[in-house]
Amino acid sequence: MLARRRFLAAVAALAAAGTARAQPFPSRTIRIVVPWQPGGLPDTGGRVVSEALTRSLGQSAVVENIPGAAGNLGAEQVVKSAPDGHTLLMGTSSIAIDVAGGRKLPFDPRRDLVPVALVADSNSAVIVPPDSPIKSIGEFIAAAKAKPGELTYGTPGIGSPAHLFAELFCQMAGISMLHVPYNRTRAINDLMGGRLTMMFATIPSSIAQIGSGQVRALAVTGSSRFPGLANVPTVAEAGLPGYEAGQWLGVLAPAATPQDVVQRINAEVVKAVRSPATSQHLLERGMIALTGSPGDFAKTFDADVDKWRTVIRSANIKLE
Repeated sequence: MLARRRFLAAVAALAAAGTARAQPFPSRTIRIVVPWQPGGLPDTGGRVVSEALTRSLGQSAVVENIPGAAGNLGAEQVVKSAPDGHTLLMGTSSIAIDVAGGRKLPFDPRRDLVPVALVADSNSAVIVPPDSPIKSIGEFIAAAKAKPGELTYGTPGIGSPAHLFAELFCQMAGISMLHVPYNRTRAINDLMGGRLTMMFATIPSSIAQIGSGQVRALAVTGSSRFPGLANVPTVAEAGLPGYEAGQWLGVLAPAATPQDVVQRINAEVVKAVRSPATSQHLLERGMIALTGSPGDFAKTFDADVDKWRTVIRSANIKLE
């Protein structure tokens, strides 16, 4: 009797799953969870995606900001959501850093989430105070070698992208600097006041100060120059060949989301991001549009994990 009840329960569960899967996508409002406060880069990316999906899918797509736990509170909610395409995550490369550093999480990003579509890349700028005697990356490296461990750089915190960008720079240049992690206070304020030697600051957060002369940009961290700072060379051009670092934004979904749904969302996001209007919108906010298949996104994710794992281990960085 017990075996029969279990059998009937299993049949009922399969039937329910089949009915749910048979519903067309989308059949209700799509939630795009942005696991950070409104107004930042992920929020901008989330709103680009929500507008694109609302226009193309015939259903509303809304952004829901769920900040907390360094972006992982919102991500956990997506992981626990029904894998039907109606709940998506606007993720950042911080997820790959968490994996690379072995941060303790209530879920496994590579097991519990599936990459859907890249949206944009945000490079950083290497900036120094306006009156700094250092005028180039080559001069900076020489100054750091002359004073090992004395030059300072500020970041939003240990294990942040800015921290890893700087550590990668140090490892490739063969120099050491003093890391000054900040929390709620913006490090750029101390940089402008001359209390820090340098920073790796995201272009969106620093382009106004660069333009006004409050800080000086020595280089940008991408593989090519940023259009809004066309006179600023890349780090690789400026004296450290092979250096490249950026922060991607991308859409992820619960791991069991059907492949046809993943492909459809990908197609709509790619179409939107490739449009001149959206590309310009992202550029004005300091980001460069990215596109690609879910497989391309997965390769980018894995490459970031490998890259930052090496940096983290070499620098003995502990992610709390």
